[in-house]
Amino acid sequence: MALVKLPPETLIQIFDYVGSSYFRSDLSRLTVCKQWSELAHTACFRDLYVTQKTLRRLLSSPYVESSLRLVKNSVETLDLNFKGFEDWDSIPLSGHDPQAVNVWNGAHGHAVRATWTTELNNDLLYLAPIIQQSRRLRILRIQATSELHPLLRLLERRDYLFLSTIRTFLSVSNLTSLELDLCGTRLIPHQSQDQSQERGEGIHVCASIAALLTTLRRLRLRMRSICADVLRPPQHCTDLKLNEMLINLSLSNESPVTTSAAHATCCSSSTGGFLQLKADMEKQAQVLVAQMAAPKIVRILTHALPRIEMRAFDVLTGRNVALSEGADWDDEGEVIEDQVSDDESEISDLSSDDDE
Repeated sequence: MALVKLPPETLIQIFDYVGSSYFRSDLSRLTVCKQWSELAHTACFRDLYVTQKTLRRLLSSPYVESSLRLVKNSVETLDLNFKGFEDWDSIPLSGHDPQAVNVWNGAHGHAVRATWTTELNNDLLYLAPIIQQSRRLRILRIQATSELHPLLRLLERRDYLFLSTIRTFLSVSNLTSLELDLCGTRLIPHQSQDQSQERGEGIHVCASIAALLTTLRRLRLRMRSICADVLRPPQHCTDLKLNEMLINLSLSNESPVTTSAAHATCCSSSTGGFLQLKADMEKQAQVLVAQMAAPKIVRILTHALPRIEMRAFDVLTGRNVALSEGADWDDEGEVIEDQVSDDESEISDLSSDDDE
């Protein structure tokens, strides 16, 4: 029997099996016939992977309204992936030109990238209300890595996501899984590209994340600024469904050209540097575990010198675990029987974010 003659419920099961990527890899697969097309479009938008360029194309398309309706009615997993500004050919310079770094670090280069940043955040803010209306969205992933010129290695590190943009996406209801890996950018004020303001008061998204703890089952976070408020659910919340929580305070793998390792900094007015932040996070994680109905894995990850080895504090067992290079955050690892105090003194040397 031809596939197009199968009952709709059978086609839906088949499309669920092949996944959204099957249709995205060849859009002609969406247009076999009318019934097929309706079901295939729903399947295509179920798992939505978005970059700055694909988002711009979507919002510039003559079919934007119908596409956004499909997003609203179909998307279950939204994956936003950003690498910062990538249109380096917009200023015709050779990467080997000794003046290239000065141009991109100068006023014109900053203006070009600032315009791109505003456009990206405006596009995201246009998409956000559609996502907020989605009743099917359960999984939200946002990854933002550092801007990286393919040839130039001396460009100043630059932030490109607005605090208001991320907060808007975090107001989505019914999420069961949230993954934020924002190691490549701090969250900056909407009205300013002035990097001197990025450390100002109010650049704080932790409370917005904590508000989602009432519905989340899975939480993974890595941000350049964080505090223990991120693990404080609304008052009187018990028997949380959250069963997996991984917080990575290490920024050691945030860029392939990074020559030194750094940790996240505290986004509140707390004093005491990184060791105090680490202690606060571990203490609040222990409080949170008591509010979780069935915790499976709860970890706070850091790194230790001199070899930048990944370490994880297992909140459920109270033990520290060494992870091999490139291991997943939830890898079983090797238990460290006695935590060496020297590790903490090495960590304290890197308590400030090395953004210079």
